Amino acid sequence: MAVVLLDDHPMIRLSLEMAVSNQHDMQIVGSFGHSRDLLHWLQQHQVDVLVLDYILGHDELDGLSLIKLILTHHPHLNILLYSSMENLAVIRAAFQRGIKGYLSKREDAKTYLQALRVVCRGQRFIPEQIGIELAKIPMRKCDGTVLDMPAAEKNDLLISRLDSMLSPREAEVIRCILDGMRNSEIAEKLKRSRKTISGHKQAGMKKLGINSDLELFKYRDDLFF
Repeated sequence: MAVVLLDDHPMIRLSLEMAVSNQHDMQIVGSFGHSRDLLHWLQQHQVDVLVLDYILGHDELDGLSLIKLILTHHPHLNILLYSSMENLAVIRAAFQRGIKGYLSKREDAKTYLQALRVVCRGQRFIPEQIGIELAKIPMRKCDGTVLDMPAAEKNDLLISRLDSMLSPREAEVIRCILDGMRNSEIAEKLKRSRKTISGHKQAGMKKLGINSDLELFKYRDDLFF
């Protein structure tokens, strides 16, 4: 099994390489800290599994866009999302984009090696508790469209999902952004400073695994419906 890594933390890559080093049935054939280097390398090499961190540097594509880009050019590549990001909505959206497995960076080496072997076979790997929680979230229709529901019910679902993912202040700010409000307008509405609003916004977006307002609107349905 040929494995390639993409993670912007050198020590994480080193630990993954060490975990694989004494396994007779797998080998790390590439290790990268930047997606552009990985994408260039993949043009000339074939591998069985890509171990992909979801949240990279600020100069990188957002996770969902990167997954889509990679699988557009390499549709048969098995992706194992190995990340500290544990947001259920983001994990669900990543599976809908085509990843084969998800594993938290908190898991031990034995589970990591098991995940690699399962994903290499083209099968899904989802930790038991994550799988239970994901099963509670209604998935999209098979054609990818959002499940039909009245506008009021859809808004209630949006509020419920945000409240379950974020702190009350973070959820409130993100809801205002989705309503089209600017930071200054949100600060005035909530009687908070712009700096405070900006802090809640950045914290909320980090938990959602996105980097900008554009990404928030782009993946609104993927994340919340």
